[in-house]
Amino acid sequence: MRVLVTGRDGQVARALAERAAAQGVTVVPLARPELDLSAPETILPALRRAGGDIVVNAAAYTAVDRAESEPELAQAINGTGAGAVAAAATALKIPVVQLSTDYVFEGTSERPYRESDPVGPVSAYGRSKLAGEEAVAAVTLD
Repeated sequence: MRVLVTGRDGQVARALAERAAAQGVTVVPLARPELDLSAPETILPALRRAGGDIVVNAAAYTAVDRAESEPELAQAINGTGAGAVAAAATALKIPVVQLSTDYVFEGTSERPYRESDPVGPVSAYGRSKLAGEEAVAAVTLD
């Protein structure tokens, strides 16, 4: 199995690569400039060239505090970019896994959040990640 992982230099991509070999899985890490979530036109060609069985979208704008002053960039990468990854994966007929964050919730729960809990992000970062979830769901549920 070939797993395409966006965000080559991030923690998730590195952890997947470390564990994959022992399971007989090939991880193909992808990142800028070949695959740039802020430039959606790069995504389909990069995924096509890499040739995988599944895509894990681990790339993200992760500067939580800076997102307040750069909400458009956070939205472009975490929202629009995530949707573009899902659209490209769908075009290639391969599944996509979209990673999220607890920042999509309001932050007041006294227990760990569940996927079924109501969302209510209170930051630009959280709103951008929620936009990505929604964009991916819209593509993959069609």
